[in-house]
Amino acid sequence: MNTLNEEPKRQQRLGKHWARRTHRVLGVSSVTFIFLISLTGLVLNHADILKLSTHYISGPVMLGLYGIDAPPVETAFEVRDVIFATADNKLFANGQLLADEVEVLRGAITKDNVIVLATDNEFFIVTQSAELVERFAPDVSGLTGRLGTDGQLVVADIDSHQYFFDTNSMRLQSLPGITNVTWSQAVTPSQQQVAKIAATSLGKTLSWERVLSDLHSGRILPTVGRYLADITAICLLYLCVTGIFLWFRRR
Repeated sequence: MNTLNEEPKRQQRLGKHWARRTHRVLGVSSVTFIFLISLTGLVLNHADILKLSTHYISGPVMLGLYGIDAPPVETAFEVRDVIFATADNKLFANGQLLADEVEVLRGAITKDNVIVLATDNEFFIVTQSAELVERFAPDVSGLTGRLGTDGQLVVADIDSHQYFFDTNSMRLQSLPGITNVTWSQAVTPSQQQVAKIAATSLGKTLSWERVLSDLHSGRILPTVGRYLADITAICLLYLCVTGIFLWFRRR
């Protein structure tokens, strides 16, 4: 008779022991993920105050994790120790952003006290300190192929037709038959210049808000992260159930 009464009690003790043991093991194992989820959730809850959407990550490791690669430098020209280059539809001067939404750079020369740049369809007037002064889109059909000078005039080769570019009136005038034009020559930027351009170009690509949101949801690791988030959620549910079970067993 006593044996029959002891069996249910023994089963209850075993169940309680198993629940307590697994509760402790999963609690310790999940603490890192729980801490991470709690911390990122707390920070994201105050994203507006912390201005996470306007703060960006430029580290190559994190950008590489998101598959964000530096855009290739299309062309580059050097004028008075300033490297002008285009990459990712942006114009750069010594790695600093000069203008957005531009086509490929085709030439750069000096004229009096300014620097003249030409892309496929625009002209730019820049100071000696690489500050943008004017941006001009000529009303001429065709694309600029080269930019040069005969020593006095700024000459643009547009679809094999030569034009004189007046930096004062910002106008193009047809200039047939001109000779002795020295065309600006493209250069290969140094690795340091390429790195500066990449850092500037990608500087506002990946915000802290996106990274923390992906870290919170597990999407930061495309496949593994999602499963880790699922496992953490299951562990939390199990801890809740076993916690309630153990609490009632103590009463």
